[in-house]
Amino acid sequence: MTAPLNLRDYGCARVRRRLDSHQTGELSVDLSHEILEHLDRCPACRAESEARERLRASFRRVAALTPGPRDGFEEEVRVLVAKTPLRRSVPVPLLLAASLIVAAGIAAWLVVSGGRGPSGSRVSSVATLDPSVADFAALNHKNCARAATWPREAASAEAFTRSVDPSLGAAARAAAASLPGFLPVSAHECAHAGETIFHVILRRRGDDSRDGLVSVVVTRPHAALAARAESTSGIAAASRLGFGIAGARIPDGRFVLVVGSADERAATEMARTVVPIFAAAAAAL
Repeated sequence: MTAPLNLRDYGCARVRRRLDSHQTGELSVDLSHEILEHLDRCPACRAESEARERLRASFRRVAALTPGPRDGFEEEVRVLVAKTPLRRSVPVPLLLAASLIVAAGIAAWLVVSGGRGPSGSRVSSVATLDPSVADFAALNHKNCARAATWPREAASAEAFTRSVDPSLGAAARAAAASLPGFLPVSAHECAHAGETIFHVILRRRGDDSRDGLVSVVVTRPHAALAARAESTSGIAAASRLGFGIAGARIPDGRFVLVVGSADERAATEMARTVVPIFAAAAAAL
């Protein structure tokens, strides 16, 4: 039983922590009504709620486009599981369910990236990022993220995305939450080489140095950079100025790029996580 919410004692931050549960119908009727009353008189929380609803709807649209496993896939998995010796006592149905979830996740990524991967290619293969895009992202990370002084502690949800578009702010928070080894530092708009970008800065937990900073750079939908850059069918990576860079062009034309002091492989793994999140958010704009 969820404890009653006394809005005289709860501020916006605590209401927002319950928004996801409210939107999925997990709260009691009384508590949901009180949250609705708060949203009616709080424009900031109402905008936050609407942004989360748009992001949730975008994920549902992507999932609806995701093809199911091909005919015979389930039986192939059963045969492979049966042939594989288990070191732990894990029920076969659970292993099968996990395999199907992984397959669905791969399919969802193919939908977000355009689904144009070459036949028979490995999902982990990565193309080379366009040099102009790699240079742009590396210089932005150097001149903004690494040139400034950022807090060592995680920013609150309000401080992290206070002045940005609600949908992109929700995506920034979702991206930070999906990377548990990193703390949210800043989400803002800045300009680089004549382009206005959405810039998310994260910090690796326990690393207060500049090398612990990671940038997620999101261009505008029809930026000049995107117009002149070569695009690949999925995640692409490169190294510039000692940084690993990886990302992709999402369906609305934006580039979503991860930049950090780690190698290309680490940047690629992060990009595989955050690119679909921003693709779904962009679809809701």
